[in-house]
Amino acid sequence: MKPLTLAGRLLVAGAMSYSAIACAPSRGAAYENALTSARREYHAGRYTTAAEHFDEAARTAKVPRDAVFARYEAAHTRARAGDVARAARDLRAIADAKPPNDYSARATFDLANLALQSDAAAGYAELEAAVVRFPETGTARTALRRLLRRDDESGPSRTLAHLEALAPKVDKTALASDVAYERAKRLAELGGIEAARDAFLDVAKRWPYPGGAYFDDALYRASELEEKLGRPREAVAHLERLLSVRESSFMVGSYERPRYVPALQRIIQLYEERLHDRAKAREALHRLYADFPTSTSRDDALWREAELWEKDGDKDTACKRLSTLTSDFPDSRYVPCAVERCTSIKRPAKSNAPQGCRAYLTRDRKDEAESRSEHGATQLR
Repeated sequence: MKPLTLAGRLLVAGAMSYSAIACAPSRGAAYENALTSARREYHAGRYTTAAEHFDEAARTAKVPRDAVFARYEAAHTRARAGDVARAARDLRAIADAKPPNDYSARATFDLANLALQSDAAAGYAELEAAVVRFPETGTARTALRRLLRRDDESGPSRTLAHLEALAPKVDKTALASDVAYERAKRLAELGGIEAARDAFLDVAKRWPYPGGAYFDDALYRASELEEKLGRPREAVAHLERLLSVRESSFMVGSYERPRYVPALQRIIQLYEERLHDRAKAREALHRLYADFPTSTSRDDALWREAELWEKDGDKDTACKRLSTLTSDFPDSRYVPCAVERCTSIKRPAKSNAPQGCRAYLTRDRKDEAESRSEHGATQLR
């Protein structure tokens, strides 16, 4: 059977949407009317009356999920009216329902927010419950962030201990990668460079692309730690692994992820400054220009590549790269510098680039680094 064309897939999707609409359950006039009245009273600021209408919607609902939704809204509205005790009781009933319903996780989180207003320990216990009982929900992820912020106030050691206690409780759930990644971050903060490196690599291994939300970040951070350990080649390898999963989109849009260009820029830096391999640095610079058409750093990459070709005595190739730069990026700040550097290059007719070459663009990078170092020493004195 031949795969569907794009048009075919769109037709199927449209048919499925129509079918879903056609099969939508009848909620009943009583439920709809009660819900409308509840919303009208709520927006008028009459919260107690609004809560009573939500109660009516819950009683008349034909669909079980609608009944829970109305009860949940009633509890929220009573909290808004100041009846916190009743709101907490109603939320507790939703949170502890067996089996859990679509609003159990949210109700647990809301109970935490109510408790935090008067009893911090009880509030954080509810947040912990949201994490442990409902780890497959986005609510659990939000609750985890709240808990970690609290822990971080006492330092990364406390946060690390908490994360290590949580890990077995959420293992094999959607939250496991969050806990593992946050644990690796705290190991790094505490100075355990090798342990943190291993933890980040474990995250990338256990939750690979495309499903792993932290795959890119974990490899990027692992590369930073490898550099601190004096292992620049390993740092490059992790970054290349990050880039190896890059895909091209067959429709409108892009699969570009935020770490792709920074990863390639770090590869360039590592080859040039740590491994002193200008040929590899040039190759990576050209990849940035050629393979990342949406990057705003493409003209920078061509300029730096030309500089490295010239340092290696290949003026012709350097000028070819600068010619490409002026042709592809006629408004680039490097255009006047390229014209000065290569007599074969003419300024594009329609160019909004500066008229003159800025001195900082032609300053040698080594001299610039030494200047920054001297300036820092002066500031310290």
